[in-house]
Amino acid sequence: MVSKPLHGHYWLAPVITTGCWLTNIIGLLVKWIYVDDKREYMRDEADVVFISDSGASHHAWFIIFSSLTAAFYILTTFLERHLRHQRRIPGSVKSKQTSLDIASVVLACIGALALVFLSIFDAFNYSRVHWSFTLIFIVTVGFSVLLQSLQVLSLAHHHDDHKYHLRTVAWVKMSIFILAIPIILIFIITYGICKGQAEPGDSKCNKVVSTAAVCEWAVSFLLAIFFFTYVFDFIPARESAKQGLDETGTQIDDATLAEQHGHLGTKPYAPYAVAKDMGPNHTDAEYNQAMQQARQEFASAPPAAKQQI
Repeated sequence: MVSKPLHGHYWLAPVITTGCWLTNIIGLLVKWIYVDDKREYMRDEADVVFISDSGASHHAWFIIFSSLTAAFYILTTFLERHLRHQRRIPGSVKSKQTSLDIASVVLACIGALALVFLSIFDAFNYSRVHWSFTLIFIVTVGFSVLLQSLQVLSLAHHHDDHKYHLRTVAWVKMSIFILAIPIILIFIITYGICKGQAEPGDSKCNKVVSTAAVCEWAVSFLLAIFFFTYVFDFIPARESAKQGLDETGTQIDDATLAEQHGHLGTKPYAPYAVAKDMGPNHTDAEYNQAMQQARQEFASAPPAAKQQI
């Protein structure tokens, strides 16, 4: 069985990010409903608890999966920037697009770190610190989503949209952002009315704070959908790998796969593909000589054989 090049598996990073985040929030929800029997963790809690409260009650779980989510989210954003910079997926044509992407990555990293800290400083023992990091997390990740959406939408004007579906991906990302805005605003308003507390017998604050908690859970699931959208950003790299081509799609990486898809003889070998075919125990000079020969053979081929398929 022929192994696919590494760039064919970049999509696993956002899948793992999504999986870690869903495991985190669904796990906390299940623990509250079935393990804790929907009990109120604190005296002033509403009927529906916040993610933060369930996370504080199941602290180790919250820290572990929040940290894993943060780590893979950072990895995903760095891979996305790297792939666009290397043109392995549709890259920037204007400096504005690069600036949007870099700013999105920086904000995502800040948000990821805030997620780790808000899980460490739990809502029960470090309430002010916890909610401060929660605010940082919401704001930075929110703006990161917006900038990433604008960047992909801008790229759609300069790349083959029929081939890469950039416009569709951009609007999916933007729709998530637009849908999250009113939910976050409702959360802020309802949380602020009763300061996130519902004293026993206070039916009004119980309903208001429960609404805030529902909004928090809803936004967390929207975030999972956004994480998953990165899979579609990485699909072009996967498609080239499936055809035995390198990350750019212009050179042969795997001769067997390239031949199966009709590319053998129509594209030059990538340097690492030549080295792989030769095997180990060769000098640099021998590898370079083989690479030069492969390029010369391609250069002397008829023009029709060099056409991109």
